[in-house]
Amino acid sequence: MAKLVVKGPNGRDEVLTLKEGVHRFGRSSTNEFVVFDSTVSRFHCEIEVRPDGMWVRDLDSANGTFVDDVPVGSEPVQLRKGQVLRLGDVRMEVRDAPEAPPADQVPMCSIHPTFPASMECTQCHRIFCGSCVHLIRRVGGQYLRLCPVCSGPCVPLTVVPGGAKGLLRGMMDRLLKKRTLRHPFQGE
Repeated sequence: MAKLVVKGPNGRDEVLTLKEGVHRFGRSSTNEFVVFDSTVSRFHCEIEVRPDGMWVRDLDSANGTFVDDVPVGSEPVQLRKGQVLRLGDVRMEVRDAPEAPPADQVPMCSIHPTFPASMECTQCHRIFCGSCVHLIRRVGGQYLRLCPVCSGPCVPLTVVPGGAKGLLRGMMDRLLKKRTLRHPFQGE
């Protein structure tokens, strides 16, 4: 399991636990970790936890993402224990355990990795959420679903681990795990 310690003013720190997968940080409420600080962009950076460690990449933020005061670009940079990650003026210390728990068993959209996939392209075999697939109405009222990558036909996913219950549980898990950070930290 990977951990980040958000350094707050007056010695108040908050520990964030990240499981395996991609985690988006920024001011927007659609991010998994919402950081309320004027120096943090709406979509600031992504941190990916993999079996081989934690990796961060900047999402073209205004004030930059830094690891030990070295700028991070759009190419992923590995984070190591003890390093300081900075998003604008918000500082986080990297604490990492050797093993990350497995990600949810629900297949995720190729374009929106935080949304469960429901469609598969029959040509390129990529999987997408319903909002990614282009929907065209044919004469006679039938709909044609097209892949956003190769324009091939898309069909509903037939095998979803855990079935509909697993899909719903995965969505609820992600909704309930959303964290909001206020910087500077406010009393509880």
